[in-house]
Amino acid sequence: MVVPAGSVTPLPDTIPDEIGAQLLINTATALTAIRTAHESVSPDSRTGVVVLLTAAGSAVGRLLGKLLTDRGVKVIRLVRSEAGAEKLAGLRPGSPIFATDAAGWKERARAAAGGAKIHVAIDSVGGALLGDIADLLAEGTGTVVNFGSLGGEASDIRLFAPRALTLKGVFLGQWMQQPADVRQADIAIAQRLALEPGPLFEVAASYPPSRIGDAVAHVGRPGRNGVVLFDFSSARGAGS
Repeated sequence: MVVPAGSVTPLPDTIPDEIGAQLLINTATALTAIRTAHESVSPDSRTGVVVLLTAAGSAVGRLLGKLLTDRGVKVIRLVRSEAGAEKLAGLRPGSPIFATDAAGWKERARAAAGGAKIHVAIDSVGGALLGDIADLLAEGTGTVVNFGSLGGEASDIRLFAPRALTLKGVFLGQWMQQPADVRQADIAIAQRLALEPGPLFEVAASYPPSRIGDAVAHVGRPGRNGVVLFDFSSARGAGS
């Protein structure tokens, strides 16, 4: 297959294939969302920024949490369940984590902001949770940056108009429109993250292409940790 040189990235031998397979797509998605979030905050509000992050335990969510924290942003991490909150706290301690299936989580999230206005949320869940997030954002300046709908439900945007909130969508194709030097810098960040300790690039299982049905079923399995990959290296590969 012949492809443009700008569409491929050499993978150093120090990065395993299972990490390389998810490295760029997840990091580029996270960085695209962060750039959009940064642009959504007015210059006079960029000190002491607090960001809500949904699906914080997902592959992209973990990257977003790390990248934002490294940039001095206070991140309030949201996950679906108490079990997920406990696991994420064990894997990546630090910023507060709240389970959205627990009573009173919104009040605790407000308290965690320490009195600061929350101007931005980065969301990949949508559904009913989007309405709850809107309720936590600063009226008139709040923005939700969305890049997915893991909940699989129609998103609740009823609060957006009366509270003058903004909803912005991002997708990976926007990253390909960035200047070449920006993309190269992002690739360097991705490769650095791949070499850091910690579960930023977990793999739940690998399947041969002959077991595509099992792979798709695994993607929707409750409590899945990490990505599901196709392994083309052996026709006899097996999922685990």
